Amino acid sequence: MPRLRSNIVAVYIVRPALDGVELLMLQRPEGHRFAGAWQTVGGHIEEKQGETAWQAALRELNEETALDVERWFRIDRPETFYNPENDTIYFVPAFAALVATGAEPTISDEHQAWRWQRPDDAAETVDWAAMRDSILMVGEALADPEHPGLGVTEFDPLNIGDLSQ
Repeated sequence: MPRLRSNIVAVYIVRPALDGVELLMLQRPEGHRFAGAWQTVGGHIEEKQGETAWQAALRELNEETALDVERWFRIDRPETFYNPENDTIYFVPAFAALVATGAEPTISDEHQAWRWQRPDDAAETVDWAAMRDSILMVGEALADPEHPGLGVTEFDPLNIGDLSQ
């Protein structure tokens, strides 16, 4: 029977554009897992440090892009995928981060290139169906960032409170 895990997060970075929004796409470098693949910000939750999914999202975004976020959203459904190498089904909490028009990332060595793309174009460049679906949902939900649509819920990471209880 496969194991169930939830130790990875995904973050979709969105910025307003002239006629809609753009998503930041990052390309993995040679020598890394998934070399050449275009993807979003993502990474592991530091479970041993007691990190929550939303804390991992903030950390990973900062480590991989150094962008300042104006508003945070949680994506209302987790992404899922199966890895046959370890017979595990993963549930991935996903987030959207709205940054300023014209914002540009400073990428880490986890990626070799970056580009802003319209949601439909970004969805065509990824290798995973769950990521494609999230890109399209985020693009639709945040097409007008002042009036978020279905699929995302805004939250303020500075006012979440004590989650230890």
